[in-house]
Amino acid sequence: MNKEIYLLIAEQNSIILGFGLLKIKGTLHPKLSDLYVKEEYRGNGIGSDLIRCRENIARNLGYTEIYVSVDPIENPKMVKLIKKHSYETISDPYIKKAIFYDSDGSSYDKTYQRIDLKKILN
Repeated sequence: MNKEIYLLIAEQNSIILGFGLLKIKGTLHPKLSDLYVKEEYRGNGIGSDLIRCRENIARNLGYTEIYVSVDPIENPKMVKLIKKHSYETISDPYIKKAIFYDSDGSSYDKTYQRIDLKKILN
């Protein structure tokens, strides 16, 4: 299966302010992933810029829809931000299980909630 990942970095004066990924797998629609902005730079539109830029990449690649999956319990601010950008909820909350890694490389299992959201790209 063909996979592409686009890493976008928000940078100013050689300081990384944040980043976001756009994931494309085969014939599936693109998915926003891993939006992060350093705490001291939040509230300045950087996250919104990273969302719009990834949407533009997907649009330029010919896609008409884009998706995102968010944990509504641990990240309600992301749900609010993504809805501000006209994403609509397309699933009820559901449980996911995954293996995560600490900074020392040790792994641990984690169970968390997700909701899926979608936006039509014009």
